[in-house]
Amino acid sequence: MKAPDLLPPRPTAPVCRACGSADLVLRGKKSGEFIRTEFSFHQCRACELLFVEPFSGFEIYNDAYYRGAGPDPFVDYETEYRDYRRTDRALEFADLARLAEAHLAASSASYPSSASSASSASSASSPVSPSPLHWLDFGCGAGGFLKFLRERATFAGRPLQLSGHDVGSYAELLRSTDGFRILDFDEISREPSAQFDVISLIEVIEHLPEPAAAIALVARLLKPGGLLLLTTGNLDSPVARRHGIHYRYCAPEIHVSLFNPRCLARLYAAHGLTPLPVRYLGTVVFKVVKSLRHRPVLRALAHLALKFPPFVRLVDHLYGVSAMPCAVKPTTHS
Repeated sequence: MKAPDLLPPRPTAPVCRACGSADLVLRGKKSGEFIRTEFSFHQCRACELLFVEPFSGFEIYNDAYYRGAGPDPFVDYETEYRDYRRTDRALEFADLARLAEAHLAASSASYPSSASSASSASSASSPVSPSPLHWLDFGCGAGGFLKFLRERATFAGRPLQLSGHDVGSYAELLRSTDGFRILDFDEISREPSAQFDVISLIEVIEHLPEPAAAIALVARLLKPGGLLLLTTGNLDSPVARRHGIHYRYCAPEIHVSLFNPRCLARLYAAHGLTPLPVRYLGTVVFKVVKSLRHRPVLRALAHLALKFPPFVRLVDHLYGVSAMPCAVKPTTHS
């Protein structure tokens, strides 16, 4: 018999990647499409996060993936980088901008900024310039949203100062060729606290094996009163509940942290953020037509059907898009 200290270590039981609980239930297993490994889907009974084991690593996000030749056939970074207006993502970008502008307008009405107050008190001959609006696109990908925002130049009457966070070849292009301030992992961790008025996290958190760390970082970087625009799939939608882990969105090589509205709200609250209900429009349209990228006739028909608000509301209900909250960082105003 081998001595106890020479025995191979027993596999460590997984714990929830959002709250650390070991109270998990195995929802099932399935093989990846590109990595022929059997992946396990564990759900936390405490916070409801559904997560994938093992984590396949970030190496899968290579040039083939960004061309749509990987686990997500609907990705098209090349076209988005060249001209985001040629993609359906422009619908999503405009929708997110609408939500941010509405939030900023409401915040300004409730808590006028010191610059605005000073401007109203000053004479017309010496106006005070509005303060810059600092916006971070966390997981900026091919940079389409950054380019959309830069073309606007101002937002809610304030000049935009843009930053992005990502790594890889497109991040380097955005930095060196397009002149954006792009932060890598180390740089973003060194950013001062309360730096940004708006942070967008668009279809990113499901790719992260440690989602709690990402939300903790975002919460630290947001200014009081700041807005987090976060989109991700809803695993409690009617369509997702019908298919379970065989739902197309449950792609275990890339979508490793899967949420429902309650789970996402709990994660926000754990890091000092307040869930913010939203109502998406263009984002709902984009999610439908994106999935029809390789079926042009159906894509054209979907564009026509989604011009009718009742149909948009039906799709929104089936996929639970607007049920997933964004978040705000509470202010100290009384």
